[in-house]
Amino acid sequence: MKLFGAALAAAMAIASVPAWAGTQTCNGRVVPPDARKCPDGSIPMYHADIITPNQPARPQNQPQQPAAGAQSLFGVWHTAVPGGVWQTPSAVPGWDTLHIAPGVRSGDLTIAPNGRYVWNSYGGKSGRWEMGDGEYPIVLIDQVEHKRWRVGPDRRSNGRIYIWDGFVSYVGTR
Repeated sequence: MKLFGAALAAAMAIASVPAWAGTQTCNGRVVPPDARKCPDGSIPMYHADIITPNQPARPQNQPQQPAAGAQSLFGVWHTAVPGGVWQTPSAVPGWDTLHIAPGVRSGDLTIAPNGRYVWNSYGGKSGRWEMGDGEYPIVLIDQVEHKRWRVGPDRRSNGRIYIWDGFVSYVGTR
């Protein structure tokens, strides 16, 4: 009987957690999440909450490192989405299938010392950049996608840069 009570309590706790993170609206007014139709018969508009990565905060007693290395990132970089290689089991015992996905060129990124950049990637972007930290000395402020692209040297390959927004990454070469 105790096992049944614990399982019931756990099920009730899970049921109290919302199934999604966002709100529904009908003509600009928030409606309950289980509303299937608006009063006028239209479908409610779902507005998802923005999800951000959970990153640990920098300890208070640790000073922020200066962005020494930003000068080495100035100039023109040929950017690309890196390719990938992975392996999956095949239908034949003892054999695996090797998958190779080529990278894709995405345009040139020009970082100027005056705090501006131009990135000819899918339609083109331009704007300002600001100083980052020791690992990513430059942060591109992307007004098109509302992102902050961190730019730093690629530690795995000399003469390359790594561009990252927390989810998507690019590489750059001279």
